[in-house]
Amino acid sequence: MNPPAETATRLGAGLVALLALSIFVFDLLTPLGWADWLLYFIPLVLTLQSPRDRDAYNFAAVATVLTALGGYFSPGDVHPAMAVMNRVLGLAVMWGLTWMMVRQKQSRSQLVGARAAQAQAEAGREAAVAARELAEASATGAMHRESQVARDLLLSSLRLDGIVQSAMDAIITSDDRMQILLFNEAAERMFHCTARDAIGCSMDRFLPARFREAHRHHVEKFGRSHVTSRKMGQLGTVVGLRGNGEEFPVEAAISHIVVEGTTFYTVILRDITERLRAEAHLRGIEERSRLALEAGQLGAWEYDVTADVVQLDARAQALHRCATGVSLGAMMASVDPGDLHALQELMSPTHRPDTPDARFTSECRMRYPDGEVRWMVVRAQAFFEGTGAGLRVTRVVGTTQDVTARKRVEHLIRQSEERYRRLVAVSPYGILVMRAERVIFANDQALKLFGAVKAEEIVGRSPFDLFHQDSHAAMRERAGELLGGSQVVPMVEEQILRRDGLPMDVEVSSAGFSDEEGPAMLVMLRDISERKRLQDRLRKTERIAELGTVASGMAHEIGTPMNVILGRAEYLMDRVTDETVKRGLQTIVAQVERITRVMNQLLAVARRKPPERGSLALREVIESSVEMFQERLAKNRVQVEMQLEEACPKVQADADQMNQVLINLIMNAVHAMPDGGQLRIGMAQADSMVKLTVADTGSGIPPEVIARVFDPFFTTKEFGKGTGLGLTVVKGIIEEHHGSISAESLEGQGTTFTILLPKGG
Repeated sequence: MNPPAETATRLGAGLVALLALSIFVFDLLTPLGWADWLLYFIPLVLTLQSPRDRDAYNFAAVATVLTALGGYFSPGDVHPAMAVMNRVLGLAVMWGLTWMMVRQKQSRSQLVGARAAQAQAEAGREAAVAARELAEASATGAMHRESQVARDLLLSSLRLDGIVQSAMDAIITSDDRMQILLFNEAAERMFHCTARDAIGCSMDRFLPARFREAHRHHVEKFGRSHVTSRKMGQLGTVVGLRGNGEEFPVEAAISHIVVEGTTFYTVILRDITERLRAEAHLRGIEERSRLALEAGQLGAWEYDVTADVVQLDARAQALHRCATGVSLGAMMASVDPGDLHALQELMSPTHRPDTPDARFTSECRMRYPDGEVRWMVVRAQAFFEGTGAGLRVTRVVGTTQDVTARKRVEHLIRQSEERYRRLVAVSPYGILVMRAERVIFANDQALKLFGAVKAEEIVGRSPFDLFHQDSHAAMRERAGELLGGSQVVPMVEEQILRRDGLPMDVEVSSAGFSDEEGPAMLVMLRDISERKRLQDRLRKTERIAELGTVASGMAHEIGTPMNVILGRAEYLMDRVTDETVKRGLQTIVAQVERITRVMNQLLAVARRKPPERGSLALREVIESSVEMFQERLAKNRVQVEMQLEEACPKVQADADQMNQVLINLIMNAVHAMPDGGQLRIGMAQADSMVKLTVADTGSGIPPEVIARVFDPFFTTKEFGKGTGLGLTVVKGIIEEHHGSISAESLEGQGTTFTILLPKGG
């Protein structure tokens, strides 16, 4: 080492020592919680400038000792365990940084050495070029003396020159018209073109079209200059064109000579594709090393199975809470007992790999003495010796990564998914998810709405198969809005088609969303059949209430005149003898009585008195009602068949109102059998109720009409023969008795009314 360099080295060492000592004193004087010991990184960076690699390690060791002493003697203002942990982590980072920087400096030194060797090789090549130029200059002088014959001899000499042909770099000579005169073997290999095909061609053939004009201009400018040659690399990176059309980077050196007024250019080319790839790879390694140093999330370790010694880097020591050079058992001391056996088996000397590359990954928990639990992922590769039954693991190299944060996020995601799964499962709404006009999800409530047993009956089908065809146009419009960007659309009422083909009224809410698979729609369905039924019932109730108001007014306004007319007509009937007049008066009386009956029915519907329920023998009411119609039944050729159970219990009902119910039902049955038939009345016990049936063999009721027979003023009879209030009154009476009534009918076969009444006390 020369004296100035040696002096500079000593000054640098003195400066490092002085800074370290100053930092140590400063650390002693400041409270324990201060991070002033991190200043040791400044002299550490200075030691990295030393040509000796061990200087950085030596200073890191000294800084470790000083940091420990400073932490021990500094005034305490924080918990000692926290201060020790901070200093240990800082020292781990310091050692890791020292190791990475020394390795990087060594890599750069090797790269500098390689480039120096390359420069020496180029210098030798340039010397050869200079020697050749000297020879060419001598030959040029000879050519001047020997005229054209000497020129031909020179060109022949250049083509046949063994040194040129054996050169590792491509050598091409051309005249001032850029016509190739010499093309050596290296050029043939480089450009994938034989010398026979290349000689006589233009240099443009081996240049991409976009560079040809600039190259010609550059060569002409170089020929006019007083410079005879330019060294390798001075032209920068040039792009060449192979015979197969592939472009590749080259470095070039160029020289020219003038023979009898003609300029000849000689170019030496070197393919640097591999060198650029290697440099890029080296830069990638350096970048990855830098990122790894910054991330500092992986702890590396190596286990010597034979010696039972594990070497750990700083990060691994922090994760395993142990020093380097310990046994495998000491390294795994913090591993949860439930995960320990699997790791020990993987790194056992007798472990046989399941895969050819002998790599394995395992998750385990670390339980530290302070009670903290963290999740780790251990990735390793085992190396073996021996063959067959003697195959044994001799070395295991691996990394340990702290994935506690990831596990925590995964746990939260699973919790969130479980919450949403339960929400969907217990939702009272039927939920469908649709994508590309196909149902991709249906919850249990949706299956119930559609009357399906398995999800496969709904999933995969088109939504247009599930909704009534009257809803299809509105569905397409809403789908267009949602897929076009709208988040939600207004709630609507539609009809779905159950699996049994029956329609059901539902309330539909729709929303659009997008996930990794693209846009989709969320549709929520709610059964509103009961609500629609209640609304319809409310409308009927309101209608009946209005009817009551009208009936009350009519009873007051019409009742008195009708009584006067009836009284006068009956008075005149007793005093006239003319049969024609008497028949007219009888017609008046009959019509007034009819008006009175209609008014009484209206009043019965509108202002029906509360039932006076008591224990009632329904059998007696049935027999009494049938007896009232004996004459009429016989006149209309209607036969009565009664099936009344002897042991049937009594019902809790109002006798007068039950009589009114039976009168209405028997009257309807008689009207349904104008040509005669059979009337069947049955009574039987049905669980906690008593079932009463009234059936006829009349013409029956069409399906579209049977659902409306209990509506007020609905009748299929001719005008003037029915008011449409009889069955409405019957239904009201039965419901006030907390019972139910239903009607079943087949056209041409008759109608059956079924009544359920609660048992009496």
